[in-house]
Amino acid sequence: MPPVSIGADGSAPGAAHLDAATAATRHLLAVPDDVVVDEVEALALSRYPQAEWVEQDVLALADDIYLSGPFIVPAGDRDALGLPDWADQAYLLTCPHQRGGPVPEELRALGGLLAAFAEGTLEGQERAAVDVLCAMGRRLGGVVRTSTGHLLEPDPTAGVDLVVHADVWLHPDALIRVLTPVLPGIRLLTEPTTPMPSAADSAHSARYTRDSPHSIGAESGLDEGERTWLHAEADAFDAHALAEPVVTEAYGAQWAYPDGGTIGASVEAELQVPLVLAGLDWAATGTIAYALRWHPADPVALHEGRAGRVALDQREEARARIEASARAVLAAVGGEVTDDDQFLVQP
Repeated sequence: MPPVSIGADGSAPGAAHLDAATAATRHLLAVPDDVVVDEVEALALSRYPQAEWVEQDVLALADDIYLSGPFIVPAGDRDALGLPDWADQAYLLTCPHQRGGPVPEELRALGGLLAAFAEGTLEGQERAAVDVLCAMGRRLGGVVRTSTGHLLEPDPTAGVDLVVHADVWLHPDALIRVLTPVLPGIRLLTEPTTPMPSAADSAHSARYTRDSPHSIGAESGLDEGERTWLHAEADAFDAHALAEPVVTEAYGAQWAYPDGGTIGASVEAELQVPLVLAGLDWAATGTIAYALRWHPADPVALHEGRAGRVALDQREEARARIEASARAVLAAVGGEVTDDDQFLVQP
């Protein structure tokens, strides 16, 4: 199955209309008209680092796996393919079919990929490529239409949660100080715990100092008194870490909405870093993950589309608070930010 090119007639990328008959046989990513090619390329490269453009409009992700587009989606084709009204552009995935056995009846009711490929589950490279396409849809506010005709829409909470990855540990009191301007009244849930010793901890402890390239400094936006206090906290942790270099700590904090729902912050060491951080020296032996997550008051209603206006408004408000919280943590400890699909983001 060859990749589809839109530039063969000399048209500029995005100028060609989608061929609905061809699209119906492929996995398709539909996105709004404000999504640009560079965004799609960046997301593809984060999962397929060796990806390259083999034609003006065909991105080779791996052997025999291609992403073509963008294509303009005329209104008639949107209707024919069952796409949303806002789906102005589409990208087509070309890859070999790799299917397993049929999905048991009781699992098909769960929806998603299990329902979309009920006659034969996705496997191997095809499963990996479709997973990436779905992740792109969540990041870009798009939808995926499978070659079986099923529409896979993002989870209602997609794109809200963020994780800051850094090589600097913040003591619980320091994290509360950093997050309070964004989440006033945030409180610690637990004292730091010591789950399991790790060989990487001694390497980390040597980096939790003021000499670290990602240490707490003037770039954080804090005043001199606050920076001095945070440095003192870091020094105190250094002394403890050097005395007991194999201790890994974890803790959490929570901020609550008056009418239900919370924003949680959890801090722990991660030895398995996301692929997008694998080439960074400071992340080579593991990082500290500052996870910022929204927990709706009634997640079932939200997932089933029964949530009211208050819950939907809270979702957008939580998104803004989490982005601001990520910026505050990033300013204090440096590092990088990813979403739940482990794409790099700029909060």
